[in-house]
Amino acid sequence: MTRKNSYWGKLGEREREALRGYAVRDILPAGDKIIRQRSRSHSALILLRGWAAVISEPELEPDAPPSESGNLLGFRGDGDIIGELAAISGGPRSATVRALDEVEVLEIDAADFKRYLLENPSAQWALLEVLVERLQEGSDFVRLKQHKISVQVPEILVMLADRVGREGSEGVWFPYPRRQEELANLLGVSRESVSATWTRLRNEGLVASKRNRLLLLDVEGLRARLPTS
Repeated sequence: MTRKNSYWGKLGEREREALRGYAVRDILPAGDKIIRQRSRSHSALILLRGWAAVISEPELEPDAPPSESGNLLGFRGDGDIIGELAAISGGPRSATVRALDEVEVLEIDAADFKRYLLENPSAQWALLEVLVERLQEGSDFVRLKQHKISVQVPEILVMLADRVGREGSEGVWFPYPRRQEELANLLGVSRESVSATWTRLRNEGLVASKRNRLLLLDVEGLRARLPTS
């Protein structure tokens, strides 16, 4: 269900139909990189279904081994637009966007997106509103990074549970991340630091790992550990 505060949710049916006329629909699996940071692809995408994480990845030296770590900048869900800044500016992608579950997208070429905005002034205002709202979201994730790893881990687990959590017979699980290493990559920290916190949470009966899944046994117990401000 499209969220009202998303870009798609802010558009009227006429603006939506006009955008559909320019766009191509696609479905991508959990874990896929929808957008790669520093790439030169210049399309904008609307998430019609599913959730994704926006990650700032470090720039490596030419001979350095590849790295998946980075800093979590935010989440995007049903109705959100991604890649719009590069589509408008023509510059490189400023962040990586990775699917947290299966996502369905509308992809629109940069030239067509600019034409669409010129033809639909109300779509310009909707985009401006989204960009202003994301400034506040960015400050929320800056605060997340200021916390100790022992706080960051339960905080990100609760965020994931609220967005992409799946109820199973053994607990709440995620399509992505499925391993502690992938969870560490989302936070931009070492696997060892996540593992130490995970072990403490497991000993308290809050989490578990089974069959290539991270399981949350007590989401409300994790939520109770979070800072109140």
